[in-house]
Amino acid sequence: MGKMMPKSKGLMLATKLPTTMNDIPDHLLRLIFHRLDSHVFFLRAAAVCTRWRRIASTRGMRYRDWNYHEFSTIMGHYHVVDPSSSSKPRSPQPQRHHRVVFIPASPSIDARHFTLDFLPDGPGNRPWQLVDGYGSLLLLTNQRRSFFPVLDIIVCEPISRRYVRIKPTEDMKYCHCLGVFLNRRCNVTSMSGFSLTCVVYESSMGISDDVCFVTARVYTQEPPGCRRWRSGWTMSHHARSGGIHIRGAAESVHYAGRSRGYIFWGNEDDGSVFAGTEGTQVLSQFHLPENVRGSHHRSTFRFIDDGNDNLVRVVSLIGNDLMVFLKKEHNNGGSDWVLVRRLNLPEATLGLPGYKECFFSRTAKIVTEGKGYVGLTPAEETWLFSVELRTMQVEREHIRNKLAGEVYPYELRLRPRVSVCAFRCKRGRDGPCYNICKCK
Repeated sequence: MGKMMPKSKGLMLATKLPTTMNDIPDHLLRLIFHRLDSHVFFLRAAAVCTRWRRIASTRGMRYRDWNYHEFSTIMGHYHVVDPSSSSKPRSPQPQRHHRVVFIPASPSIDARHFTLDFLPDGPGNRPWQLVDGYGSLLLLTNQRRSFFPVLDIIVCEPISRRYVRIKPTEDMKYCHCLGVFLNRRCNVTSMSGFSLTCVVYESSMGISDDVCFVTARVYTQEPPGCRRWRSGWTMSHHARSGGIHIRGAAESVHYAGRSRGYIFWGNEDDGSVFAGTEGTQVLSQFHLPENVRGSHHRSTFRFIDDGNDNLVRVVSLIGNDLMVFLKKEHNNGGSDWVLVRRLNLPEATLGLPGYKECFFSRTAKIVTEGKGYVGLTPAEETWLFSVELRTMQVEREHIRNKLAGEVYPYELRLRPRVSVCAFRCKRGRDGPCYNICKCK
């Protein structure tokens, strides 16, 4: 016979209580709450019990802890209408003086609150063009690519109908603007504080006729009362120290997407790619391997931002295949790009509404990109669809596929505020009770 289990030990095992949510320590519950991405889920968790409410309380929370919470409400999408597109809008008509359409995320949202009719007239009565958007801010210029001082820049917030008009500095005059962008690495995304990165192209005298110099400028709008920095453009000598020389005309340089805090451009003349770090004046230049970048055309590859890791993503169209490559760093090019996803577009889109057999006889075109997805259309006809890069799932009826052109989600970043105690203090203090006391 085997040994008999002691009676006291067997009784202890038999009476052991099952593990419950109360056994999870506070610091692990706080990490779980940081993963919640909905206001509704966060408030429901705070309403479970007193302990959960205390852990979810925002009183005394440091500002950096707020960054763990990505509470945002997408109100809709701003579409930059491509006039060369053959697609017909399935949405309200574009506004007068603006080639911008706002499509609400829900029928209950009134699109009239998001019009741009509060903006002043541009120089020469030119319509404003939307070139970037992040959070509740929009960045517009009177021309997409032009010389300063002809180019005029405006940052606005449609929900509050406020705007800031930004003028170039003297050293930026007569430089060709390759692009201006809102810095998404900046935590403050309101009219009180934001940052821009502007990349300019100027002739490089004395070197060669076809070699030009590219530099970056940073504009910072600081909140009222901030004494650490001044609002305005950075000094020019810092920009020149971080500039690069490229070969080719400005017309051959095109925007190639964003990833991991970098903004990328492609040069069709020499096949090179250069990148600028958001919020800085540092530029770097490199070449993509041929297996990563099959074509130098602007519509065949994009750098994509996923936001969930520290990897740089390149989406490339090679033949009828959509390929996704990853790399830890983009610097110096190199051949250590890893192919992680491949999707055959004719097979993936077969059976979708509006599909035609004549599609994909030529290489498709990339029309837009966003966080974790890329928007495409066949070259034969404008037939918009998007691909989620995590699952490689093809979507046709998504709101971002309504119109051809760049798409910018408009989202309000709202911070929920949860008090520790839901009742007023019974101990004679003013205001709500912030201590976990036994008030009855």
